[in-house]
Amino acid sequence: MPPSRTGRAYERPPSRITARIGRTVALLLILFEHRPATCFMSNSVDDWVSGSAVTICNSLPGLVREQRELCHRNPDVTVAAIKGLQLAFSECQHQFTWHRWNCSSLTPTSRTQQSSVLLQRGYRETAFAFAISAAGVAHNVARACSMGRLLSCSCDPLSYTDNTPTNARDVQWKWGGCSHNLEYGMEFSRQFLDTQEKAGDIQSTVNLHNNQAGRLALANNMQMRCKCHGMSGSCELKTCWKIVPDFRVIGKTLKDRFRNAVMVTQSNLGSVIPSTRIRGSRRKQKQKKHRGGGRKRKIRDLPKQLYYYQKSPNFCERDPMIDVAGTAGRKCNKTSIGGDGCASLCCGRGYNVVRQRRTERCRCKFHWCCHVQCQNCTVEEWITVCK
Repeated sequence: MPPSRTGRAYERPPSRITARIGRTVALLLILFEHRPATCFMSNSVDDWVSGSAVTICNSLPGLVREQRELCHRNPDVTVAAIKGLQLAFSECQHQFTWHRWNCSSLTPTSRTQQSSVLLQRGYRETAFAFAISAAGVAHNVARACSMGRLLSCSCDPLSYTDNTPTNARDVQWKWGGCSHNLEYGMEFSRQFLDTQEKAGDIQSTVNLHNNQAGRLALANNMQMRCKCHGMSGSCELKTCWKIVPDFRVIGKTLKDRFRNAVMVTQSNLGSVIPSTRIRGSRRKQKQKKHRGGGRKRKIRDLPKQLYYYQKSPNFCERDPMIDVAGTAGRKCNKTSIGGDGCASLCCGRGYNVVRQRRTERCRCKFHWCCHVQCQNCTVEEWITVCK
């Protein structure tokens, strides 16, 4: 008999009415949690609640047939997955704020129905989008399970007796608490995202690999939390559990994978293999090899790496054919020599200095008890934007 959200077995199966009410309540809990989160769908997730699984799943935009069928079976988990995509999109924007490509080509429903042309290419940016999305779904579903928001999962039931932390061997401790259900989150991420890919061609093979690379980035960054027990905080006994990390950690990890992405080609057997092409002339390659300066990527690291098979455009000019917005009008830093500098971001076109007016909170006062009251002040500043 499967465990319930509280870890106890159901004494009897719930009635159909109870199940329908339970799913709706669970779904409401998910939708109203973290409401300020960035939403990249056309409507707020709060507007999707309609009282039944059929209505809910038909209201979610951009789902393909396999995803819709999965939603009918698990509507509450599907909404948690959609919120995971929102989290991934927000993190993508953060990581690429000062890049020529800043995730603007990801349309409101692009990661569910893949309507964005960029997601149908084999660029590095495509690889990052697939990986961060798969990680976002697994992250949010795993966390929602442990919070008791979902009916089909609870805390991670796996035993960690064979995985004793090295820094806790000298302390009496035990696994306990409520670990985030990583296994369930990763499995639902596979079912929700991998079903869109038709195995056989290089695009699907690479997309599936990058999906898994994103999930591995999450699995390899799981964190342990412990609580001490004993008189006066002596910590005679520790209870420990595992949680998913802050998603910013996953974003940084995948950003590093993006910088070191592996270009692949398709073999005659249909699988993909790392390309042997290296930048630079053959003479430079021989010199580097002779000096021992070449660094070979270990085979065991390849599952964690991002794969791409097409060279990315420069993203400088607007190109609707590949969903590239260009960099015209983007804010830049005229004194920086990095990626956020006007020289790089504006692609040599120069920049304009314009006056920007924005509203911010000011003159805040604390009132007893207990709230802070602020005024809205208008601030004018000069900024530089790309021509």
